[in-house]
Amino acid sequence: MTHRLPFVRLFWGAFVLLLALPASAHQGVIAGMNREKTTLSRSTWRAEGRLLTGDLLFLRHHLEHVAAGLPESADVPDQADDDALRDVLVSRVEVTRGGTACSGRAEEPLQAAQPGQVVARLQWRCPGGDAPIQVRLGFLGLFDPDHRHLAAVSDEAGSRTEVLALANPVIEIAPGATSWVSWSFLSLGVEHILLGWDHLIFLFGLLLLGGTFRSLLGTITAFTLAHSITLALAALEIWNPGGAIVEPLIGATIAYVGIENLFLKVPKGRWRIAFVLGLVHGFGFAGALADAGLAQAHLASALLLFNVGVELGQVMVLAILLPLVLLARRREWVVSRAVPATSIAIALVGAVLVVTRLF
Repeated sequence: MTHRLPFVRLFWGAFVLLLALPASAHQGVIAGMNREKTTLSRSTWRAEGRLLTGDLLFLRHHLEHVAAGLPESADVPDQADDDALRDVLVSRVEVTRGGTACSGRAEEPLQAAQPGQVVARLQWRCPGGDAPIQVRLGFLGLFDPDHRHLAAVSDEAGSRTEVLALANPVIEIAPGATSWVSWSFLSLGVEHILLGWDHLIFLFGLLLLGGTFRSLLGTITAFTLAHSITLALAALEIWNPGGAIVEPLIGATIAYVGIENLFLKVPKGRWRIAFVLGLVHGFGFAGALADAGLAQAHLASALLLFNVGVELGQVMVLAILLPLVLLARRREWVVSRAVPATSIAIALVGAVLVVTRLF
């Protein structure tokens, strides 16, 4: 039995690390058993001459969270009203041009955009010159470090969309700049798959039975093709069943793979089920872009970059996970005992996700 110990630790260590992700790494889109840890805000910016107009959009319950988490020195009452919250956020937006501050003001009180959403409209008048206008979103420091802000910018040259965070809170609006879509969507795609522990468990379940290189390549390719199709359908607003349906279904796909592993002896032809279930996961990936407010002219570019990022993240995971699985499966006891036990664990995780996401 002693010669098995390193392989026991290797095999179960990889699986425990995978299950540990929601408690630490996956703060971006899922936390615990849901996708509510990361907050998401957005804004639109229009530059006309020296006048800059910004519309900041927040979910109302996120604003309440911000108010509750402010230090006592902040000028916000315990039961902060909309105007007080707006003032706190607006005071942390710094707009400059050539090192000179632009004069700004709130145009109107917070307005309801859609149920549960509020919008603050702001305007700044900046000095003249050729220097770009810089907008620093200081309010990002009031949110969780994993907060993401999506800014759609329109100026004299066209439009672009950027993904901002606490580490990169600055938007630069340069007259005459080329219209583009930010490469930050590439990193957003990588982050989504690396922190998306439910997607990783699903992939792990697919690979757990091993197989030939050809069969594994077919399974991975089918999953990639399928989620690319539904990601495009949702992002282009052709069809999206919505998170209330998709999130429990993702849990169901995980449970299915775990159960199937208990009865499937040879994974040949598994690309078919990988394709079908991958369609569900594609709609899950689309959730990361649902509120992006992308400029229509650059929607295809942003979608492409995000999808490439997802694939890069997937390749990174497979490069580590696949050799571990294939190495562990060389031991007979792994195939006869560890794989069934792990498959049961995967099925239980999927079942828990279904229940928690439904109720």
